Amino acid sequence: MMPLEQMTLRQRIVLAIVIVVLCSIVLAVVGLLIEKAESSPMQQQPCMDATERERVRDLVLAGIDRGLQNQIQQLFEIWMRDASAQPQRAMVGTLNAFSAHVRARRQAVAWDPPQC
Repeated sequence: MMPLEQMTLRQRIVLAIVIVVLCSIVLAVVGLLIEKAESSPMQQQPCMDATERERVRDLVLAGIDRGLQNQIQQLFEIWMRDASAQPQRAMVGTLNAFSAHVRARRQAVAWDPPQC
């Protein structure tokens, strides 16, 4: 391939168009691969009996509750170190924590792996 300085204007334009077309094709292929990966079904859940399912659910719910407790504790510690814009900052963090807690608990309660 000849150096860019030696190309005519027409050759440079053709080269630019080829580069743009190749980049577009690469981006389209990457987009299709990402879409396919996101739309593919999640990994199949292992089967378990009702006792094991409830045991796992209890562990998950306990972890979610601990997460909320730890987050509230962290928010309070931040409030004690930096009182600027408080209690608004703590309220926003608390509302975010409550929202995540409610959504996580709802998902854990709705979780229903296949029975063996």
